[in-house]
Amino acid sequence: MKKIYLLFALLLPLAFACKTANPVQTATETETILDAYWMLLSIEGESPQAPNNTRTAYLRLQESENDIKGFSGCNNFFGKYTLSGNSLSFSNLGSTRMMCPDMEQESRFMNVLERVTAYSIADRILTLYEGNQAIATFKTGNPEDVEQRTPDGKIIIKDFD
Repeated sequence: MKKIYLLFALLLPLAFACKTANPVQTATETETILDAYWMLLSIEGESPQAPNNTRTAYLRLQESENDIKGFSGCNNFFGKYTLSGNSLSFSNLGSTRMMCPDMEQESRFMNVLERVTAYSIADRILTLYEGNQAIATFKTGNPEDVEQRTPDGKIIIKDFD
């Protein structure tokens, strides 16, 4: 009887060890870009300057409905995105219509989004491309991670090395 219990005690762990393991799924850039807040760092090679008492522009790609939503510096914006591998495009972009002190920067931001054809991510930095040309960069995180205020209250984008 002891031999049966001993045999059973030895075989039981083996039965559970023979379970087929599921393959490990690695995170892809497509998974990383979605449902994160991407704070604007640069647009066409220049660091944007947020007007006093405003927030930094950001975007968010929502996975559930292929919606893009965000803030362009003064107005909220919305639209749709198409994502396939590293290809990315935005369509049906619209925004609220508040008058802003710097409409030029806001228009420039929206124009850049309309031209996006691809993206890449490295070290929490999202780069948007038009063809092979980088046209905007973003950093994932909270506004506090990206913005700093000068003594006179102006919001500027922190430098990243």
